[in-house]
Amino acid sequence: MLVTLPKPGHILLQNPPAIPTMAVCWLAARRHRAKLIIDWHNYGYTILALTQGARHPLVRLARSYEHFWGKRGDGHFCVTQAMQQDLQTKWGVNATVLYDRPPAFFKRTPLPAAHTLFRKLGTALEQPAFDDFLTHRSAAAAAGRTQEAAEVTVVTTKRPGQAVCARPDRPAVVVSSTSWTPDEDFGILLEAAAAYDQLVEAAAEAAAEAAAAAGTASAGTAAPAPVPALPDLLLLITGKGPQKEMYMARVAGMALRHVAIRSLWLEAADYPLLLGAADVGVCLHASSSGLDLPMKVVDMFGAGLPVCALSYSCIRELVVPGVTGLLFSTGQELAAQLAGLLGGFPAEPSEQLKALAANVASREQGLRWDENWREVAAPVMGYGAGETEQQH
Repeated sequence: MLVTLPKPGHILLQNPPAIPTMAVCWLAARRHRAKLIIDWHNYGYTILALTQGARHPLVRLARSYEHFWGKRGDGHFCVTQAMQQDLQTKWGVNATVLYDRPPAFFKRTPLPAAHTLFRKLGTALEQPAFDDFLTHRSAAAAAGRTQEAAEVTVVTTKRPGQAVCARPDRPAVVVSSTSWTPDEDFGILLEAAAAYDQLVEAAAEAAAEAAAAAGTASAGTAAPAPVPALPDLLLLITGKGPQKEMYMARVAGMALRHVAIRSLWLEAADYPLLLGAADVGVCLHASSSGLDLPMKVVDMFGAGLPVCALSYSCIRELVVPGVTGLLFSTGQELAAQLAGLLGGFPAEPSEQLKALAANVASREQGLRWDENWREVAAPVMGYGAGETEQQH
């Protein structure tokens, strides 16, 4: 970077990581007479504090380093208004808020493409070690499979000579992306899975009691209101990280009948397809600084997904409660939110689920990454709105 880098007009640094990146990029900018633009996504020292503690000498050194070199940028972006204010107040850095936006390839996935994807994921989803609805369905399908049988996935069916159709008994697909690190408490999701499993059982019992009461109601007596059934839940977790094996071992020990939890590592092209084929997104990002926003939610919105997100200080800059998603603080709250969203699914999706999905489509799927960059970032880098460096 200091020697062989072609002469640039700007060097764009996304922070973190800060060490040694900030110093190296500043030296490269001076060497090539370029402007150093720092894109603040978080503070690196706060991530280090998750494992070392806020008072550790290394964390204090990292904070001083980030402060010293961060102030030497020629221009600054940040991802939230909260971070913009914090940078100005704490370090005297004037930053422009540049919200993340999804690339155009994040969108709803057509049913034929979803069918192809879930056929591809079939082996990863079929896990005999788990005693859940998905394992039982897979075993039953294998026992009755013939050469002439339809192509069947957990969510779709394709019969010879016919178009792909959605299975009427399909589970709700809930997706969560994680790095399996301490800043995401995966235990909350496991608590929610266990609580939702119990809610499915309770809803089934209530529906049976309501049906029995309706059958014995005398003439002129109002029949009890029907109880919306809750669907089985296919919870797909994407990503790799240091805590994955620990949590998946816990999953293997859970006796879940109506929730199937699977961990996936996807090819890059398959991740947008999975988001676009899912029904709800879940985000466990807690933010080490309380000032950044999870890019995974931006991608989920781009794919048209309503999102249930862990609540923290600035998450409302991205997820508007009751409009584009819901916020939770505990696993019990998340389970209740999923039950409220998914009651009647898939035959009669809830009004709340339909409203959130419509709001996401109208509010979050218009402005994309490239347009946002041209309109917001270009002026900070010295170009007019819509211009790029290649035009100069």
